[in-house]
Amino acid sequence: MSMSADNERQLSAEAVTSGTDAQGFRDLLGFELIEWSKDWAVVDLELNHTHLNRNQYVHGGVIMSLLDSACGFSGVYCAVPGNVRRCITIALNTHFLKPVSEGVLRAEARVISRGRKIFFVEANVFNKGILVGTGAGTFRYVAGGGDEQGVPDHPDNAL
Repeated sequence: MSMSADNERQLSAEAVTSGTDAQGFRDLLGFELIEWSKDWAVVDLELNHTHLNRNQYVHGGVIMSLLDSACGFSGVYCAVPGNVRRCITIALNTHFLKPVSEGVLRAEARVISRGRKIFFVEANVFNKGILVGTGAGTFRYVAGGGDEQGVPDHPDNAL
């Protein structure tokens, strides 16, 4: 069951890329932020041979990284142009349901509860519409991330 069927908050390309310029690991893994709004995020990854383990299935770390990234994004959306919100992962519980070897992985995450410093997220990973993994995480706001207005996006404002 896809979370996006219940969530029609897909935003423009400008909103999806705002505040996401620091690529690093995202470039290495190769995923894209597809949808992003308050309490919601979707990331896609087109699979290739670099994502596979020796059994020719997607490495579990790839699925965990997609879950972690989508979950983090879901809790730090900021509508203020030029501002960002940041978080770190405290815990991430993952279940792998089905092996995958090709296609596109889609991770969909939604915040289920939040406080001033901590938020909780549930997420699913799909391949060709089939649920292949789930996750639930606990995240902590850092560097002003708990403020919905965010903070100016400057390197010295990071952790």
